[in-house]
Amino acid sequence: MSKTHRQKASGNGQQPELDLVQVRPLNSIKPAPENDDIYNAISVDDLEILELARSIKEHGLQEPILISRDGFIISGHRRRVAAYLAKLEHVRVRVHRVSRTENRDEFIKLLVEMNSQRIKSASELLHESIIKTNPKKAHQQIINDRIEKENNRNLDNLSVIDPVYDGRRCEISRAKFPFLEAINRVLAEQRSYWPLSVRQIHYRLLGEDAPLKHASKPDSRYINDLKSYSSLTDIVTRGRIAGRIPWEAIDDETRPIDLNKAYRNVAEFLRSEASNFLEGYWRNRQQSQPDHIEIVLEKLTVRTILKPVAQEYTIPVSTIRGMGSTPPKKKLVERYRRSRKGKLILLVVSDLDPAGDAIADDLVKCFRRDYGIRNIEAYKVALTIEQVEQFGLTPSMDAKEESPTYNAFVEKYDGMTDAYELEAMEPSDLSETLASAIEDVIDIERYNEELAAEEVDSQKIIAIQERVEAFLESLQID
Repeated sequence: MSKTHRQKASGNGQQPELDLVQVRPLNSIKPAPENDDIYNAISVDDLEILELARSIKEHGLQEPILISRDGFIISGHRRRVAAYLAKLEHVRVRVHRVSRTENRDEFIKLLVEMNSQRIKSASELLHESIIKTNPKKAHQQIINDRIEKENNRNLDNLSVIDPVYDGRRCEISRAKFPFLEAINRVLAEQRSYWPLSVRQIHYRLLGEDAPLKHASKPDSRYINDLKSYSSLTDIVTRGRIAGRIPWEAIDDETRPIDLNKAYRNVAEFLRSEASNFLEGYWRNRQQSQPDHIEIVLEKLTVRTILKPVAQEYTIPVSTIRGMGSTPPKKKLVERYRRSRKGKLILLVVSDLDPAGDAIADDLVKCFRRDYGIRNIEAYKVALTIEQVEQFGLTPSMDAKEESPTYNAFVEKYDGMTDAYELEAMEPSDLSETLASAIEDVIDIERYNEELAAEEVDSQKIIAIQERVEAFLESLQID
């Protein structure tokens, strides 16, 4: 039997909330299993527990342990372990009216509340917050958010698409296999530059060893015309669907896809974030350069080839298609002004045709006229007439006579009416050309100093990654 020294009175005859200053055998007090789930198991080797045990042995248990009516600890799990180490047989307790057996939810909430003032780890604080959050209210809030989004949809004015006949895609015949093999050879040769565009494959197929589009038709040699290009587009589509061409080998950069990322639960989200935490660090290798340098592309189709080069030197890349691309020009100007550098240098990569050749001139005029930037230099990195001759490039088609700069283009190149596309250049030649142009305009000594500083940065990044990884593991999220 326990010894009661003082009991809190209950004026209305109900069961008292607290029965104070009882003395009970230590082995009769039961730890709450939920305590380990929330606050982690208590170790008898914990230095704080050992110090508490020493104090209890010397001065006694100063604060009684709070237990439920059915004998489970609400507050005092650490004191119980310390009292055990101090070899106490009896301890003072307070008995609360709550019963873990009869009302577990109320017991758990009280368990958290009674431990609210103790210094806790991040994991313990998180588990406390989860328990304090009402699951029904939280779930209802999520449902309400979904309903609100659903109600914002208006399907009344949409037309349903329901084709009468689904059609049938023809299988690739054996006569098309040599053509398919030629395409796969090109993809294998250019593996480092995946994904390629269909235009880039087109130019790699031209030449003396151009394949037959149909093995049984000697006059079906692949040539630089729209009919051949249409055949290429068709077999590339069918080849990927049939699994004969890797999907990841070809992409259309002019048709980007945006996905909304979702996670199965909090644990998956944390693992995803932790696996990529502080990865992909690049020091701004241009920050000490005297000039602000930007790369301007006319076409998205060469972006995947040139982006690694731009990243290596940490130079911004803008895609400005034609002369009406005002937003990217504005953002380019803002980056230049934020840099507070004296000169703006543009490295332009565009087709050799009336429109592509005019882009560099238009940029310089636009920045001078519309933004008041006078200290500007622009260079045509590719495609130039010298590169056409150097690499023996194949023209795409006649230059467009309807272009407003057609006459100036023809006059500039002594009557030339051919047009050349960037995709005609080998990806390796195009990337090397850009890298060479960058090194022509940067201060290479300052660039190398930034590379050396990046090594020091890496040391700090790895140290922080290790500390954060250990912290996230301590949260123990399921």
